[in-house]
Amino acid sequence: MAQPVTNLGVVPKLATDEDFDHFKKLAESDDGWTRQYDSNGIVVWTATTENSSIKLLRVQHVFRDISTEVLYDVIHDPDYRREWDEHMVDGFEICTLDATNDIGYYSVACPFPVKNRDFVNMRSWRVTDNEYIIFNHSVRHKDHPDKKGFVRAFSFLTGYLLRAQEDGSCGFSYLTQTDMKGWIPAWVTNKAAVFFAPKIVEKLDKVSRGYIEWKQQNKPEWKPWLHPEQMTTPTPLEELAVSESS
Repeated sequence: MAQPVTNLGVVPKLATDEDFDHFKKLAESDDGWTRQYDSNGIVVWTATTENSSIKLLRVQHVFRDISTEVLYDVIHDPDYRREWDEHMVDGFEICTLDATNDIGYYSVACPFPVKNRDFVNMRSWRVTDNEYIIFNHSVRHKDHPDKKGFVRAFSFLTGYLLRAQEDGSCGFSYLTQTDMKGWIPAWVTNKAAVFFAPKIVEKLDKVSRGYIEWKQQNKPEWKPWLHPEQMTTPTPLEELAVSESS
């Protein structure tokens, strides 16, 4: 895989169908991928790209007895994430851009002696008849510069492709190319990504099975990722006042 993983830049712009189709191609293509792990139905691949020494990682799995709709809600729901993500320090929506694009902040605790990391990411999503795509990439936001006590990490591209199966299970592909910045060498990041990838699947499997019961007790009708009328008022892109060099 000789090309950059994405042409999305640090200036927020609304995702296009071409962007979603490119993500889908990365999730499904066999070109340039090397299998690194295959056990218990979880397959982990890596690919080299020209834009970074950090490898693009892909995880594929089929979630049995978990519907695509439930897994999609679990990935989106910020309140539920606070319940199960023990590594999250903080996470919140900075602004919405339209019905399927927003910008958010997320910070994560890292083990000593590694300094905690944070992200400012733009997230985009698309739903078709039996297919759900969510992806993010790092952007700049004038009200959220680098924060004291954290290293600002960078997501080139991170996201999910979920596809409903005939038996009601959920086909799952997860992609990420994330530079944790700081002093961590690329080879350490690449090795750690392969090691932790199966744990992402295992965690999602566990928390998805408890989501329906939890949601019934926690704002069951609130799903702005499905109901745009529940979203905050969108911020026009021109008000973000960000440039590639800022």
